[in-house]
Amino acid sequence: MSNRDEWTELHHLAYVYAAVASSDGEITNDELDVFCEKLHQWNPEIPADELMQIVMTAVAALGSDKERQEAKNLRESVQLVADVLDEEGRVAALDDLFAIAAADGAFMPGEGNLLVEIREAWGTGRVTRPHLGPPATE
Repeated sequence: MSNRDEWTELHHLAYVYAAVASSDGEITNDELDVFCEKLHQWNPEIPADELMQIVMTAVAALGSDKERQEAKNLRESVQLVADVLDEEGRVAALDDLFAIAAADGAFMPGEGNLLVEIREAWGTGRVTRPHLGPPATE
């Protein structure tokens, strides 16, 4: 499903997850594992192959958007997620984003900057995840 008009809320959440995972330059296997695990927790009944299709669609769309230097779609997905989740859900999703960013063992400034932007867009002033330690240098 490459047409964004046909995307579900899970597609948009996957797109935001992919944006954070790739904000340090690449999506590592560790980040992808956490990304898929966290996304699956939002819809445990979804078959693994369908979940992977959603992940791959989101990652491909993000790659295409990055090539065109298009940020509008990320803003739209961030806003759609904010609209469909209550505050508790936004806090949980933000916790997921921190876990994805930290999964590769390095928390880069680009990841932190994007997480701050998302937190502000979601109106989420807190996260439940413990302090991740000092950021890595690029």
